[in-house]
Amino acid sequence: MMEPFEPRPTSFHGLRSAGGWQLKLYSIRHGAGPVDWDFFAPGIALAEAALPQPAAAEGRPGVGFLIVHQGRTGNYVVLGWWDRENELPLRIFVHPGVPGGIWRRNEGSESICVWDLEIIWAERGFYVETMLVSTGESVPEYLSRHAGTTTEFSPGDTRGR
Repeated sequence: MMEPFEPRPTSFHGLRSAGGWQLKLYSIRHGAGPVDWDFFAPGIALAEAALPQPAAAEGRPGVGFLIVHQGRTGNYVVLGWWDRENELPLRIFVHPGVPGGIWRRNEGSESICVWDLEIIWAERGFYVETMLVSTGESVPEYLSRHAGTTTEFSPGDTRGR
C-alpha cells in the first residue's frame, strides 16, 4: 500500500559554485532533524563532477540547482542545469540509506519524486521569467529567486557545500 502524500520541509541554502557553475542548493527532508551534510557530501561531489564544461557556452548560462533529499526509503541528490537555451538535463544520484551503502548514479526506474517536482516546477518558472524574456536574460535575477524557506547558510560552510 502506498503511503499518503504529506508535505515535506523544503529549504533553500544559498548558492554554490562548482567548476564555473552557479547552483542553487535545496534540501527536502522526510522526518525530523537537520540535513546531514557530511553524509550527502559524496553524492554532491558525484553530481558536480557530472556538470558539463565549460559552464557557460552557447545556449548554456552556467546556472542550475542541486536538491539533496533525505527520503523515506533512500537518499537522493538531484542535479538540474539549464542548457540548449530551454532544456533541463537532470542527473540523479542515490544512496540506499543502509550501513555500508554507497552513492551511485540512478538505475532503472529510480527517478525524481513528487517532492523534487515542486522545486523543479518553481525553477522552471524562475528560468522562464528571468532568462527567456524579450528584455534579455538576467542570470543575477534568476539566481536571486528560490523555492522553499531560506535557511541560514554560509557558502564557506563545508557542511552545505
